[in-house]
Amino acid sequence: MSDELERKRQEKVANFKLNLDIDEPDDTGTEISSNTGNIPPIDGADASSEEDGHSDSELSSYSSVPGSDNANLDKKSLKKAKKIDRKRRKQKAKKNRRIFRVVWIAMTVFVSVMIGEFIMVGVNDMLGVGREAEKSITITIPQNADLDTITDILYDNEVINVKWFFKLYATMTKSTSGFTQGTFEIAKNKDYQALINYMQSDMNRTDVVTIRFTEGMSLKQYAKLLEDGKVCSSEEFLEACNSDRFDDYEFIGSISNPKERSIKLEGYLFPDTYDFFVGEKVDTVIEKFLANYRRKVYATKSRVLGQDKKMTIAERAELINMKMEDVLILASLIQAEAANKDDMYEISAILHNRLATIPDDGVNKNGELGLNKLQLDSTKYYPYASLKDIPLSQRSTFKSKYNTYDIIGLPPGPICNPGLEAIQAALTVGKTENYYFCHKPAEENMPAVAYYAKTMDEHMENLKKAGLM
Repeated sequence: MSDELERKRQEKVANFKLNLDIDEPDDTGTEISSNTGNIPPIDGADASSEEDGHSDSELSSYSSVPGSDNANLDKKSLKKAKKIDRKRRKQKAKKNRRIFRVVWIAMTVFVSVMIGEFIMVGVNDMLGVGREAEKSITITIPQNADLDTITDILYDNEVINVKWFFKLYATMTKSTSGFTQGTFEIAKNKDYQALINYMQSDMNRTDVVTIRFTEGMSLKQYAKLLEDGKVCSSEEFLEACNSDRFDDYEFIGSISNPKERSIKLEGYLFPDTYDFFVGEKVDTVIEKFLANYRRKVYATKSRVLGQDKKMTIAERAELINMKMEDVLILASLIQAEAANKDDMYEISAILHNRLATIPDDGVNKNGELGLNKLQLDSTKYYPYASLKDIPLSQRSTFKSKYNTYDIIGLPPGPICNPGLEAIQAALTVGKTENYYFCHKPAEENMPAVAYYAKTMDEHMENLKKAGLM
């Protein structure tokens, strides 16, 4: 109740409260009187009234007398009014609570339904439900793609339908990184985990480049093929081939003269047909070559003439007291010089004969001199293939440290990447009396023709036959 209402009520009570003091006998003759105390009668009133036959009838006012029962009545009325007000407030609060409870329940149900619907949509998308079955699409993932990029690519290509749920799933499963660069053909009805696994494996890429590297190619030629195939740049490939990043491979780490070589890994990238990916990491590219070399040289065993058991190429090198790196250098020379398979074995025997004269300062049993220099044209311009490949600014002063017309014995490293047949030939120390060879160049519909000689005089005659002088 407001202060204004309370004030008005009190005024009304004060103005209208009257106390009427009437004494009248009851049935027992007992006089009933008011407990008014010594309140004086109202002026002009008689002590008794003859008209009504009653005695000591008195009319007195209590409204202005403090300390009387009138004050008690004010307090009781105020207390009652407050009690009524409290009751009314409680009823109103109870009603409000009922309304709030109904609204709260309604909102809870609504929010629960909405959340449930969102979760259901997300779960269905996570499981691939509702996406087109047996339909695939090609996507390309850029290098170092983050989760946002992957999500956008999948959503834009309709592989997923709920971006936020895919991100949530990837985050909860700790799959926010490790996505492979490249092109993938992905089925649209894959679940989230299958999608993530698919994009984190190189095995599923479709941007495959198949390149055949033929026997006798140099690493400069390898580099061009890789760049043309968009696998990696020529520059980064050659830089990696001269680095120390592959010294964990025992046959690379044990190279005796890495600083003397023009290209450290020349000869070790085994020629074969390989599959690469567009934009593949250059180290991964080189590791494919090295793994193949290790498998061919150190793991594969074959029957050897005159031996009771199968042997690896490395074991055969030990058998003839040759280091594997020397075998590879010799094989590269045979690969570069030979006209055919049979020619490989004859040239190998001739080069072995010449190398055997090194302790005798290049003199053979016939008294021929200078045989400790192999004198092979294929070594004159390495690491360039020919004179015309040397930059013009260097051409007049260029001098190869691989030139076997100048150096004794083998060059510091391989001059190309030999195939398995040339390596087998290098391991075969054939018996021949020859110390010289030359070839008549191949012509249209005519293969190259090989000539061999025991002495320099015979060799000069062969050069004439071959049209080389």
